[in-house]
Amino acid sequence: MFNNFRNNEGPQRMRIIITFETTHKVLAAEKALKSAKEKNFRFRPTPTPPGLTDSVCGMALEILNKEQKQLIVDFLTSQQIAPQGVFEVER
Repeated sequence: MFNNFRNNEGPQRMRIIITFETTHKVLAAEKALKSAKEKNFRFRPTPTPPGLTDSVCGMALEILNKEQKQLIVDFLTSQQIAPQGVFEVER
């Protein structure tokens, strides 16, 4: 079972990171998400955390509203911009 607690410090804050194979795909994903203004997707570009992927692409997208994770992945896939991976990492 996934444990969100550590050493009685309270809940850890997790980042949801979407990685892509190339910087071009990150930029295309960002553009597509911004163009879907009516969906009010909350995300931002971010450096890919070390060790997360073997890809040479150093950029990723961070989902800022965890409830939108699947909506964003589904939207990007429908736009033929499928993510390489979706990860939850500690802040």
